[in-house]
Amino acid sequence: MHVPWRFVSSWHCSACGDCCKEYRVRLRAYEYLKLRGTGLIEEKAGRFYIKKIGKLCPFQKGNLCSLGSSKPIACKIYPFSILKKGDERALFEYEGEEFFVYVDDFCRNIRLKRDLKPSSEIIREIEEAMEVILGKRSELNLLTAKLTPETRVPQRLHRHRLMV
Repeated sequence: MHVPWRFVSSWHCSACGDCCKEYRVRLRAYEYLKLRGTGLIEEKAGRFYIKKIGKLCPFQKGNLCSLGSSKPIACKIYPFSILKKGDERALFEYEGEEFFVYVDDFCRNIRLKRDLKPSSEIIREIEEAMEVILGKRSELNLLTAKLTPETRVPQRLHRHRLMV
């Protein structure tokens, strides 16, 4: 269920990989073009998605993504969803524009609260998601787990498939 961001007291990514198993990843046009040669894309109602193999994302290796920093924006900003319309409780102003931000409480690391008092931690994470959405940032700091060199997935796993 997606809840307005104001009901979230905290969140962090622990690289559990559960979102990769459950989340249906919708692709933007340029992401589709980048990944179409892999054979791992499906179209439904004129929209493109990463095709699951069973319940798994084909790019998931262990609990991590083999696409690394090239993964789709929807994955980069998960569990956040940023929309142009929505519930007033989800309203988030960023650089003079109004957005409506929701958080998928499927993520085991979401901590909800009852009041609507904004959490400074969540505000910083949403700002980073906004920068990703608006193309101002490609590397993640707050929206991904801090991985050690031993836990990183080698980027070459799908490189041959990603050539356009």
